[in-house]
Formats: sequence, C-alpha cells, structure tokens
Amino acid sequence: MNGSTAPTGTGSRRPVVVGVSRSEASRWAVRWACDAAAWRGLPLHLLHAQDWPTGISPQTEPGRPGHHRLITLRAHGEELLETARLLAAERHPELEITSRLVEGRPVRVLREAAEEAAQLVLGGRHLTEPQATLMIASKGASLVGHPPCPVVLVPEPEPDTSGAGPVVVGIDGSAACEAAIGFAFEEASLGQTDLQAVEVRRPREADRPDLVEESLLDLSESLAGWREKYPDVRVRHEVLTGDPAQMLATAARHARCLVIGNRGLGGFQGLVLGSTGRVLVNRCHRPLVVVPSGSRSR
Repeated sequence: MNGSTAPTGTGSRRPVVVGVSRSEASRWAVRWACDAAAWRGLPLHLLHAQDWPTGISPQTEPGRPGHHRLITLRAHGEELLETARLLAAERHPELEITSRLVEGRPVRVLREAAEEAAQLVLGGRHLTEPQATLMIASKGASLVGHPPCPVVLVPEPEPDTSGAGPVVVGIDGSAACEAAIGFAFEEASLGQTDLQAVEVRRPREADRPDLVEESLLDLSESLAGWREKYPDVRVRHEVLTGDPAQMLATAARHARCLVIGNRGLGGFQGLVLGSTGRVLVNRCHRPLVVVPSGSRSR
C-alpha cells in the first residue's frame, strides 16, 4: 500500500503500533503489543514495511521485469500481517485491530508511525560481542531515542524466563527518569505485578559507608508521588554497585520488562554506544522499554 504511514487510531486514542516481520521475536512483540493495547483500551496497529530490492520499483507495470517478484513480495507482506492479526485476535478477541503494508525503509516508516503512537513495539535480537564492538545495530537500536513515545524492544524469550515477573525500573535520580517511573508503575498496575526499583552506583562508591542509606533515600523520594497514585503496586527497592548496564540487565533477568529513561540525545544516532541505554538495547534478555522524557502513552 502507498500513502501515509500514520496509525489509524480512533479519535484521541493513539494506537499501540507493532512492527511485523518474519522473525520469531516479532511474534512475541505482537503478543506484548496486544496486551499493552487491551490493558489500556487502545487500538492495535500492525505495520509491515517493505524496502524493495535494487532495480525493482513499486510502480513496476505488468509484463515488465521484476513485476512478478513485486507481486510475490507484496503477497508475502500481506500474509505476515494476516498471521499477526490472527494471533492478536485470538489473544484479545475484543481488540480493535488495523494493519498496513507500507513501501519504504523500515526505520523511516516506523519513525513516522511512532509520531502518532502510544507505544512502538518491535521484536529485538541479541548481539554477539563482535557485533556490539562493531556497532552493528538492529532497527530497534536505530529507533531508540528518536520517537516521542515509549519504544519497546521484545526479544524471543529464553526457555526459563517466559513467566511473568516484576517490572524493573532503573532510577538514577535525574529528571529524565521521571517518565520511566510513571510508565513502570502503570505497567505493574495493569499487569498486576510488583515493581522493583533499582539504583546502580559506580564501583568507586562501593566503600562509602552511607551509600546504601543515601540510595534508598533517593529511591523513596523518586517514587513517593507514584506510590500514592498506584497504591495497588507493591514496590521493592534495590541498590547495586557495578556497571549500570550489566547490573540492570542482571536485575531484570526474570522480569516482565526493564524500563529505563532516555536522556534525549535524539537525532538519528539514538543512544551513544557505551551508554547504559545503548548497551541494554543490545544485551537485555527481557523486554526493554525506553521512555523519552515527557512521553505520552495514550
């Protein structure tokens, strides 16, 4: 299909947008997106972007070279969307579902769709050490830091981590993590699970006698207003020392998801390689939610 890639929500209800692909992680992303939309009373929008092979134009006419391949590609895309729609409808029969096949580069198409989305959900993949060193990034890594809505990267779960766990949120005391805390409380409340608030201090601070007491005070102050808004959510505090990305990934090993704030570097670079967010994009084994400051989830 040609035309706008903007999601088709109803009225002011922005949809949860999920990128559909042939990967197994994409199926888990659709599951996440279904739950996110159903829990919040929002529409679900399935989106598949096709970037045509070199030498083939989407406007190729019948009888011209490449036309048959073009038809085959489109049919494959429609089949992917229909499979995702059936999965979503089976999981939440009451859900309002729309789908769209769009011509264009996936990253551009997804960024445009995110402008009018409540959440952008994508299947993710883990990078090996050499890949991470060479900065080989997935579409998800390229998108993080740019859209105005939360971006959820959902990997294919490991065999022993598919069950529901707490929502883990990383807290660093900055204003940038305020939106992440709000998202984490809402997710825990809707999913009827606990919230685990984690602050990671650098190893050089490990010998400070007041470290734990100071960090627990920081956590309590950061969460105070949100605990009053979500009294049904049971909160646990945890203070760790070490590399922030490694510690957060470990803390979230059996979590429903890990929620972090985005410091808003923006542009086309996403998060800088070496930062906590960039490393987690590539290494987190549970769904990772990156929430921009001032984001909207509805």
